[in-house]
Amino acid sequence: MTLTRRELAKLAGIAAAIGITDKTMAQSDSRSEIDSPGPDNTEVRLFGDGIGLAPTEYTQLLNSLCQEADIEEDNYLLGGEVEKFEQYCANLLGKEMAVFLPSGTLANQLALRQLAGSRRRVIVPGLSHVYNDTGDASQNLSSLNLIPLAGDRADFTLEEVQAILDRTASGRVTAEVGAILVENPVRRLSGEMVDWNETRRITEFARENDIGTHLDGARLFIASAYTGISPAEYAEPFDTVYFSLWKYFNSNIGAILAGPRSRLENMYHTRRMFGGNLFMGWPSALVARFYMEGFTERFQNAINVSETFYRAIESVPGLEITRIPNGTNVARLRISGTDISAFRNRLAAENIRVGNPNAEGLISLGVNETWNRISGERLAEAFVRALG
Repeated sequence: MTLTRRELAKLAGIAAAIGITDKTMAQSDSRSEIDSPGPDNTEVRLFGDGIGLAPTEYTQLLNSLCQEADIEEDNYLLGGEVEKFEQYCANLLGKEMAVFLPSGTLANQLALRQLAGSRRRVIVPGLSHVYNDTGDASQNLSSLNLIPLAGDRADFTLEEVQAILDRTASGRVTAEVGAILVENPVRRLSGEMVDWNETRRITEFARENDIGTHLDGARLFIASAYTGISPAEYAEPFDTVYFSLWKYFNSNIGAILAGPRSRLENMYHTRRMFGGNLFMGWPSALVARFYMEGFTERFQNAINVSETFYRAIESVPGLEITRIPNGTNVARLRISGTDISAFRNRLAAENIRVGNPNAEGLISLGVNETWNRISGERLAEAFVRALG
């Protein structure tokens, strides 16, 4: 498919309207008001949650952080920078205690294991990471019975939870529900968020009925940037909460599990039992802490850049943006009238990178901190030029 002469003329008019001229290119500042910290990289990476540090950038950053302060090593994740970081995260989430774990998969399982105790049934969303992407780890390694609800929806309702409890109570053999998991945002729905009011109803009901609650908040801080609900406000209704250290805080590994001291004070024993007691974790703690400082403000600025960009291209022939309902940082781009590979290559020549299209020809755009390296107007100009 190629653009007609009339469409090309319209495209040229749009380009002029959003300011594509040699003069404006010379005068325009390619960086936005708030830039990402870390290595001085100008690549704009329009996919993924993090900034995509190259190995050399990561090692240079870590070396710089080590030069700035006296680093206290941990010993098998105990003491030193890891302990300082755990306390920082606990305070940030308004919880008594936090524990460093090597992965979110382990953090979720150990949280559910602890909360459920001898009541082995656990209610989870049908699309949750813990139910779909862990090889039934909770079932096989912790003998939990995961009960999926909500089908293909982001979240379930209190009425659905009550129906499960009623069915459990009617059984001839006692098998109680010990925990409920909520995932927010939902990865398998491209960052769609749960209904927060309904979630509060469920957690209040669970607390009244002595059922533990856990928040899989891998991308919790991204949700906060979009909603204005702080991480501590998201964490407050839940007994325990996990968030990722590598997805958008750019650490090489790691997860934080936070909650009451009574639940987590001996978690390091379970961590060791499951093979998660790394010899040291201070490098990951340093990098994650570095990117956590001021993250919400920087990410909100990146969101502003993306919204300006989406508005600027909404009337451009050949570019169609679809937003995720109640979504966060993911949108879909459909390109028509030009070869997609050529389009991507032309953007790459301007140091702007987009991912590969899916089977339906859609490209996922993910807002991350690299969007702060350009203005929304300049990004729209580059997309118009890339159409050819």
